[in-house]
Amino acid sequence: MKHLLFYLTIVLTLISCTNTSPEDLEDGTPITGSVKYGADIFPIVESQCLSCHNDNFASGNNSYSSYAQFRVATENGNVIDRITRNVGDQLLMPQGNQLPQNSINLILQWQTDGYLEN
Repeated sequence: MKHLLFYLTIVLTLISCTNTSPEDLEDGTPITGSVKYGADIFPIVESQCLSCHNDNFASGNNSYSSYAQFRVATENGNVIDRITRNVGDQLLMPQGNQLPQNSINLILQWQTDGYLEN
């Protein structure tokens, strides 16, 4: 009985292991309407950027605590450059990770839409 339980545990563990690719990080939802900072972009900034880029700890001398700060960093190309680098690039942001493609798409669309605030 112990062997059966052991093998069952191994099989379930192997089945539960997966590889995640950038495509898996997309939810497939097309962007509809204008992308706005308050509703669409700030939640990304808050969850993925502010732990390192805030007024108290501005990594790389970049704080994204306000709409204006994040807009300037996006307009000057810094944000777009960092979030679109290849996995493994030391300058990819957030460090050690890649934003889900749908988040990258939202930021790019926000740029295209003219950096709408609200």
